[in-house]
Amino acid sequence: MIRIDIATLFPDMCEAVLSQSIVGRGRAAGYIDIRCHNIRDYAGNKHNRVDDKPYGGGTGMVMQAQPIYDCISAVKSDIGKEARVIYMSPQGRVLTQDMVKELAAEKNLIILCGHYEGVDQRVLDELCAEEISVGDYVLTGGELPALILTDAVARLQQGVLPNSDAYSIESHYSGLLEHPQYTRPEVWHGREVPQVLLTGAHDSVAKWQEEAALEVTRKKRPDMLYDRRVGGEPLARYMKVSVYNDCREYDIVRYMKMIMHRRVLTNREQKLLKRMLPVLETLPAPPEDIPKGAEVWLVSKNASRHIELYAPLFDMLREHGISYSVNCTDKPGGSVIYEDEYYCVFADSEIN
Repeated sequence: MIRIDIATLFPDMCEAVLSQSIVGRGRAAGYIDIRCHNIRDYAGNKHNRVDDKPYGGGTGMVMQAQPIYDCISAVKSDIGKEARVIYMSPQGRVLTQDMVKELAAEKNLIILCGHYEGVDQRVLDELCAEEISVGDYVLTGGELPALILTDAVARLQQGVLPNSDAYSIESHYSGLLEHPQYTRPEVWHGREVPQVLLTGAHDSVAKWQEEAALEVTRKKRPDMLYDRRVGGEPLARYMKVSVYNDCREYDIVRYMKMIMHRRVLTNREQKLLKRMLPVLETLPAPPEDIPKGAEVWLVSKNASRHIELYAPLFDMLREHGISYSVNCTDKPGGSVIYEDEYYCVFADSEIN
């Protein structure tokens, strides 16, 4: 059983969340040991003050080293052995499911929640704390990130969830996205499959589920396919978002630019353009001078950023009845004539 100790200025806040739902039931049943510690209890002054002005100057306050060090030292003394110390910080490595699986295998974790403008760097160095972030944004304190990390680790502990299938076939755990249609193999398009067909066919069903989930992943999160390798090679290195108009296929950014340069627009196009312009400005643009007949593909390694940016556009296209598609491939036809962080342009050798 793993033990997680959270050092925070707001233990009641953490307890309120971790005492509820699945994690709360897992704690009550003894499948996971989570304890919250108030850093102020180790302040050693009349007003339990834990903050001070940074020695290097600047705005705001930082948490003092002494209360943090004493708090975590007391936790380590109680544990009786070394524990992995994690500081929730926007400067740290961004949390992934692979990191969660690694942390879930530990026996003891100590999570430090910062506040104000951060903590005294000396205590982080002394404790050999590793920094982990839950995303590229800044919050008022480390409590919410600590709760996210704790929840992610807790649900992988034996007994917290009904069985390992509850998490092992999830998108970020196995690299595939699920679809409700595929979560019940005994049902297909609303029809019950005779039990005799399922008996003794678990391997086939598992393979079918994986293939079905893979197809959904291809459509919804093609960026995840970059890390799913077959024979050592990525399954999909490139992706393309296409819009169909007047029996022609356009890259979505080219399509919007085509609309912008028209003198006469239909009412639908005017409404679409008005809504899409602010979103379009945030998208990375493909190169301007692309030869006729060349194909523009997004680099799948950065596709997740694109899908995030394109999400509002997808919603608008659906609302206006405009069809689009997300295509993936490992080897587009032709040779590379242009490539940057986001885009790769392929053209036949005959095109100059």
